[in-house]
Amino acid sequence: MEPRIEILDESTHRDLNVDFSEARASYFKRRLIPVVISEFFTLMFHYPIVFVKDGETGKFSCSVLLGVSDEATLLDDKSTEDDEALPLNIRRLPLLAIDHSPDSEPMIGINLDSGGINRGDRLFKHDSPELDSALAALSELYQGHRETDAYIKTALELDLISKLQAEFQFNDKPKVTLEGLYSVDINKVERLIDGDQKDKFLTIARYAYAQNFSLYNMRKLTHLKY
Repeated sequence: MEPRIEILDESTHRDLNVDFSEARASYFKRRLIPVVISEFFTLMFHYPIVFVKDGETGKFSCSVLLGVSDEATLLDDKSTEDDEALPLNIRRLPLLAIDHSPDSEPMIGINLDSGGINRGDRLFKHDSPELDSALAALSELYQGHRETDAYIKTALELDLISKLQAEFQFNDKPKVTLEGLYSVDINKVERLIDGDQKDKFLTIARYAYAQNFSLYNMRKLTHLKY
C-alpha cells in the first residue's frame, strides 16, 4: 500500500499533531540509511559510511551502515533528540521532498502514515524547534544531493571505489556476510598527490578520508545483540 503523502500546508494541517521523536524512532531499525557528504564530518564518529550499489541500475549512493539485521542497530543507544548523531534522513521525519517539476525546487510533503502522526504536539504551534529541525534537515538533504553525486562521479572516474569485505562472526551464530557494500580505496586516493590529478585530490580528499575513518566503526557492529 502506498503511503499517504500530502503537500505540507499550514491551513490544511493546522490541527495535525506530530510526535517527532516517535517519527524518528520509526527508522531506528533500518540497516542502511542514505546520507549526503555534508554529514560525513559528524557521522564519521558514529557509523561506517559506505557506498551502496543498486542491484538494478548499478548506480552508487552513500549510506551509513547501522547493523547486519533489523533486530539491532547502532542507533539503539542514540537519543531521538541528538541531532548531531542522527542522519538527516532521520532528522527530517515525517517530512519529505516532493518533486513536482524538473525546473523548480521540490515542495515539502508530509507522510501521514509515518510514526508519530496524530500524537504529540500541534505541528504548527507557535514555537516548534522539532519542526524547525526537520525543515533544516530536509533543506540540507536537498542541497547535498548534487554535491554527493559529484563526489561519487569523481570517485568512479578515478577508480577509487572498491568492494568491501564485510564479514561478522557472532557467538553461537553463523557468520554473517554483507554483500553489495563498497568503500573508498584510500591508497589510491593518496597516489593522486604524486600524479597529474592533484586538483581532483583537493576536491575529493577530505570526504574520502572522512569516509575511510568511519570504517573503524565497523567493529561496533560486532557488539550488537542479535
